[in-house]
Amino acid sequence: MWFFYAASVPLLVAAIIYGLSYMPSRRSSWAVKLDVGLAWFSALSVLILVPTDVASTLQGTSPPVLVTWWRVAYWYGFAVQFTLLPFHQEYADSGHFTIGDRITAAIRNNLIFYAVLVALAVAGILLLLMTKNLAPSNVLGFCVAASNAFGLIAGIFLMGYGLVAIPRELWRTADTKNYRKLLFHRAGVQAEKAMSAHAEMSQVVALVHKVKGTFRRNDPFVKYMDRIVSTADSHAAETQPATVDLDDDVDVDFFDRQDLGVLNRRLRKGIENYEREKALYDGIVMEYLELEDIVRNQSNPGGPYSSTLHGALPTFLAYMEWWWKCVLRGPVLRLVSVLLAAFSLCIVLAEATISGALPNLSVFSRILHNTANHQFTTELLTFLFFCYPCLCAYYAIFKLGRFNFYLLVPGHTAPYSLLANGLLMCRFAAPLAFNFMAAVAIPPSSRHSEGDYDVQDTAFYAEFGELMMRQPVIGLDFQSYLPTAIVPYILLLVFNVFNRFAGLFSRSPMVEFQDDWETVSPSAGTGTRLLRQELDNHSKGLPPGLTAMPTSRGERAGPGLDAELMPPEQPSGSRWWNRLPGRGGAGGLGSRGGSQGDLQHGEAPLSAAQQARDRLSRVTGRISGPGVSGPEGSTSAALLNRDDASIGPSEDEEASLLPNGSQGRRTTNGSLDSIFERMESQPV
Repeated sequence: MWFFYAASVPLLVAAIIYGLSYMPSRRSSWAVKLDVGLAWFSALSVLILVPTDVASTLQGTSPPVLVTWWRVAYWYGFAVQFTLLPFHQEYADSGHFTIGDRITAAIRNNLIFYAVLVALAVAGILLLLMTKNLAPSNVLGFCVAASNAFGLIAGIFLMGYGLVAIPRELWRTADTKNYRKLLFHRAGVQAEKAMSAHAEMSQVVALVHKVKGTFRRNDPFVKYMDRIVSTADSHAAETQPATVDLDDDVDVDFFDRQDLGVLNRRLRKGIENYEREKALYDGIVMEYLELEDIVRNQSNPGGPYSSTLHGALPTFLAYMEWWWKCVLRGPVLRLVSVLLAAFSLCIVLAEATISGALPNLSVFSRILHNTANHQFTTELLTFLFFCYPCLCAYYAIFKLGRFNFYLLVPGHTAPYSLLANGLLMCRFAAPLAFNFMAAVAIPPSSRHSEGDYDVQDTAFYAEFGELMMRQPVIGLDFQSYLPTAIVPYILLLVFNVFNRFAGLFSRSPMVEFQDDWETVSPSAGTGTRLLRQELDNHSKGLPPGLTAMPTSRGERAGPGLDAELMPPEQPSGSRWWNRLPGRGGAGGLGSRGGSQGDLQHGEAPLSAAQQARDRLSRVTGRISGPGVSGPEGSTSAALLNRDDASIGPSEDEEASLLPNGSQGRRTTNGSLDSIFERMESQPV
């Protein structure tokens, strides 16, 4: 036991310190980091306590110190998730300028939360009174059982999703072509989020400057207004408030300290949201650039690996990198995916037979019983087995659309999100631990005899389990039979029933997982064009993420997301080039297959690039002006000699990314529409 502690506790502390130095944003205070660090330690300590409890139980011992550590870890996590962490969340999220105002706002914003807790407490007392079990120990036991019941219900839902999604995601990642399509989808979705967040930030910054004009220098609250303006000015270069149009009826009535606190919070949230969404988009861009490096190096048999993202490595390391990324990476990821899928199946079988009346089908339990005489081996195996369901549950939390706000983004995780992450980890730690011990590690047996140890002999069960099991409604039967619901739920996930059924109705982001639409979505078409442009920008030495910035600001290379999302000033069908031969409403380069109406009988269909050159040559004969006509080195000659790759994604590739029937119009740099748009501005 002590050897396992000596090895695991320093690793746990080091992981927490690394997370606290790597994840928080710049404005996260030391108090926030302290609270989050303690919450993480309380929650993650179950990764140490569960293996120790299981190994000690299988050897027929129960160290007294283990009971003490369970009490400290459990009751600290139980207390802070209902008191300190919710209060600190609202306190850190408040935009008020004084401690008193922030405390008042935190209490006021938590009134509904505490009212719900009081209502649940009253309902629990009434239930105990009706069943004639009202006693101090039962009241405490009901609180523990209610907390565990909520965590168990949510944990089964989240863990079940992760058991299916993690092996599936690894399998997709191993396939370079399919993973590239998935990145196209994610880039389209994330770029739209970043653009929306940028628009909101620009509106708030412009509002701040408008409100500033209503303050006199002798106003008693001007010092607070100056602090807000200072924050807004730090992002003026990105937003250019002078170019933002505000509605004439926009509310500028911010007269007292509380009003300015609301404005300060809105500004800070706008900045934080944009920085977070932009960082997520930049991460997707870097993934895509790395993937393109792998594809390019696969055409260089034998290596060495050449990367555009980092400098040259020593020859030996360059060859090793080539072998890993170009040869071994795919098979290894597929092998890990298959192993994790087998792990998932074993966990589902164990959950389905958690009841003591059923035969024990837990493969992990058989393994742990066979290693019971070797304590460290049992502790190490239990640790590995327990990490996987925990990973599945926490993976699913941050894949839900509702909880994406709480995702840990390196260097851009706001204090509110950090504290919410700590709260969620405390919420699910104990239920996951008890469920693992009861269903997977040492499930209960109907033939409990001397020397045959199960979960009822653990220190956790002696301290908390007995209190939970004797409660009405949410006691023994609830804890025994609810986990069996994971079997039909897993089958629905495997066969994608939820997504197919939800596709018949409008989908809510509250219950939608991020990758539900996979690669067949309008976002995939947008993401394709944006990432192709990012690749071109990278080849020119430009930083990543420029395509998620508005075209009117910053250094740009080609049209970005605003060109994808903003509607044209006039319908494309009314423009003169749409009346050219071969440019029907659904034809042209932007459609799949193009228009074949002008082909003579027996002629072969022209490729997209040939159609572009032919149409462009007809137009350049009618237009004169700088950059259109001229010598062979002019813009028109350069455009006419571009190949298919320079025009954008292939027709087959874009057709595979757009939904059936979608005729997504291309606006990528070099596409036919953008070429003619530039020509339209030239004098005729």
